[in-house]
Amino acid sequence: MRKLKLQMHISIDGFVASNDSVPTAFNWDTELINHSVANLENVDYILIGHKTAVDFIPYWAVVAEKPDAPDYRVGRLLTDIPKVIFSKTVTESKWANAKMASGDLVEEINKLKKEKGNDIMVYGGVEFVSSLVTNQLIDEYHLLVEPIALGSGMPIFKQRTNLKLVKSTPFGSGVVVSQYEPS
Repeated sequence: MRKLKLQMHISIDGFVASNDSVPTAFNWDTELINHSVANLENVDYILIGHKTAVDFIPYWAVVAEKPDAPDYRVGRLLTDIPKVIFSKTVTESKWANAKMASGDLVEEINKLKKEKGNDIMVYGGVEFVSSLVTNQLIDEYHLLVEPIALGSGMPIFKQRTNLKLVKSTPFGSGVVVSQYEPS
């Protein structure tokens, strides 16, 4: 059965974004780009919530058209890998290489996991990922722990979630990539 993997930036105090309208500037350097590329190499689908898809898909499509961009390789993969966009209200995708899913979250994810193929990666948004965590659907967490405490913000963990550390890799930027599995 395929694994559902999550890759997400998170502050050391457990938030993926702040509550205010100021954008959260997390690190994005060559080491993180290389990690992201390696993480995407054996992925057949990218899952994403509709609210996040609105900015995520067009942003990476532009990056994928700029071979000189530092994160071109990530942009190319994020554009080329088929996406499944989850929404309770939107039923048709306006993006190429993307289809919509609006059924029961647990049923839809389990159906995708049972298909033959490589792993599935999820990137966001906060509410969507939190639903996946709450329903215990994530098989592998790749948390890019940033060297910043936000003090408050938007968490993806809304309940106690026991995890087992598989691997932890510090990068020069101060980010520590911590890989966990449910325990």
